[in-house]
Amino acid sequence: MRKAGVLLLAVALTALVTPISKSEEYFDSETAFWVDCSLAFRSTDCVESVEFSDPAAERKDANGQLDYSSIVWKKTVPSLNPKYVYKQTTYDMNSFKGGDTCEGIGPNPNTGSRGVFLHDACYTASGLLPDGKDLIFRLMISGSGPFFSIYQWVDQGEKRSWNRDDGWSAQTVPDGSTWRITLRSNSLAKNTGAITSNMKNPLVTFGKSSDGTSLTYIQGTVFPNQWQCLAPGQTRDPSTDRSQSCKHPESYAETASTGFSIDLMPYVFQFATLKGYQAGGIFVSGPTGHLGQVQYNQDEGAIVVPMSGPHFLFDRKTLNKGWMEVSIKGDVIRKAFNLEPSLAGQIARVEISYEEGKSDVATYNSRYLKELDVFEIRAYNFGFSAPTVTLKIPPAKKSSNASTSTSTSKQGSASGKNFTITCVKGKMKTTVTGKSPKCPKGYVKR
Repeated sequence: MRKAGVLLLAVALTALVTPISKSEEYFDSETAFWVDCSLAFRSTDCVESVEFSDPAAERKDANGQLDYSSIVWKKTVPSLNPKYVYKQTTYDMNSFKGGDTCEGIGPNPNTGSRGVFLHDACYTASGLLPDGKDLIFRLMISGSGPFFSIYQWVDQGEKRSWNRDDGWSAQTVPDGSTWRITLRSNSLAKNTGAITSNMKNPLVTFGKSSDGTSLTYIQGTVFPNQWQCLAPGQTRDPSTDRSQSCKHPESYAETASTGFSIDLMPYVFQFATLKGYQAGGIFVSGPTGHLGQVQYNQDEGAIVVPMSGPHFLFDRKTLNKGWMEVSIKGDVIRKAFNLEPSLAGQIARVEISYEEGKSDVATYNSRYLKELDVFEIRAYNFGFSAPTVTLKIPPAKKSSNASTSTSTSKQGSASGKNFTITCVKGKMKTTVTGKSPKCPKGYVKR
């Protein structure tokens, strides 16, 4: 049950498109599943390293935002799975005792997969667990057409029962552990456009190896979360549409994540207007197993993220609280939104809407990291079942009588036409921009 649940954890962008024939292959590789570079199967299109941050060295503010300069990376150690055979794609299920660390994942009748997938290696994160023991996990990394996915399975970690009524338990990464995976690949660095994940503090950067091969670094902080939905009286059936169960006012979590889940795609489909922009320009993260059909509207400066999740956690008493974090490269802010990224926080806003017609004002905050040239915004403490979270950064109008540089220099003042105010309600804060901005009902101007 745990492995099947994790297989479904993709914070996916695959819903962005309808199937297309003969799609272009963006992420070339000798095999469907990428392997660790250190195992000598190949020296490119492989995993350069997986690292975890020393929790004792990290500095975080009151909102949980990580000071990236405080990270001290420690490398995990990969060890070859002796049963793995390079380029072999299926294995006899009878060869496995079942449940052993680094063994295969069996066929899934609900997804149509056949045979057994065998991981090439297990990774050890020495001393990461709270009791000082090692965390052991494996990876499943693959690309097909415009989609590229990275999943982490935890075999030996923190054991969680989460008070689940059927005795189910999971092995997970520790709450708030920060990870970085480095991939060696020219095609990946060239074609990475938009990214989604289940990690807070999302960040993607790029570099070069000693031999000139491109490196893609993807990092974030993982909080195991409970997701998918059951309604009272329902039985667990993977073939049912659980998004409908989420709409029940007493829906509760059916399964949970155990580690990080990351999906990458080029600037295609809804993101096609960003083609040619800086790689990894938009990175969206959220807690649910599926972020839905992420939309981007350049004309309106809107990133729309439909989510779906249970009202309650496993215990059927604790409300499930949502969050969304977005990291946007400065180059994308300048070109797509016609703004200097240091000013984006003055006009950015987050809106929450629900299928039932109600709306909500999310608690959110933002920051611009000059040294990384990245704008980040975080929204949190909104409820489920099916909220749509919208980040709006209305693009500044380009002046027809001035050069681009002159237009950019005037964005902060907005030519005296628009004003931005900050409104507070208890611990919640929001900003409102307009010719005569007013605070939402229940909020007061600060």
